[in-house]
Amino acid sequence: MAKQRVPVMVFAAAALLGLAAVRGLGGQLFVTGPRSAPRRSVSRTSPLSAGPSAAAEGYEYVPVKWAIDISISDDSLRQVMERVNNIDSIWPTGRGSLDREDFRSRVKAGQSSLDDRAIDTVFNTFNAGTYLATDREGLAKTIAQWRASGGAPSASSLGGGIVGAKISVIGAWLFLNVFSAFAAYFIILRPILDTNFGIDLLPGQPKYWE
Repeated sequence: MAKQRVPVMVFAAAALLGLAAVRGLGGQLFVTGPRSAPRRSVSRTSPLSAGPSAAAEGYEYVPVKWAIDISISDDSLRQVMERVNNIDSIWPTGRGSLDREDFRSRVKAGQSSLDDRAIDTVFNTFNAGTYLATDREGLAKTIAQWRASGGAPSASSLGGGIVGAKISVIGAWLFLNVFSAFAAYFIILRPILDTNFGIDLLPGQPKYWE
């Protein structure tokens, strides 16, 4: 029994470190992005010139909080959409991607009263709720469809994108916070408790460490 405990403990410690790394890094990159990404200058050909991050004082984008917020009005979404004339107004040619804060700064240039929650909502339809948009051509077509009828953009055209983004964000949160807790017990704590104390909360499941 003593000989068996050593490899189980070593394996469990390694698995714990790996799970913590995946949970921390995966959560940061999927739903928030790098915390200290350097600010980039905006192409002079962009109709909207971006300055520093323009989020309202005290506002912080929290993915899950955004996903369960049902108070964002269609009018606030439309105001953001009206600031996006075409793909070049938010995404300069030659740039490989568009991040959340660059988008916020561009649409808020000269219109600081825009609702940051609405800005995040529109941006999340670009990228299924992640922090970076990478498909410039696809996004250009989407923006063109906002005004397909020749009139003002309608928030209703964002419906499918908003639903998809919320599902993506909530799914990521569940994976990182619920599934990872179960995995921590099943892979790490279960063999430790069973080997050292004879405690097994899943007695009907195979014991992979034996």
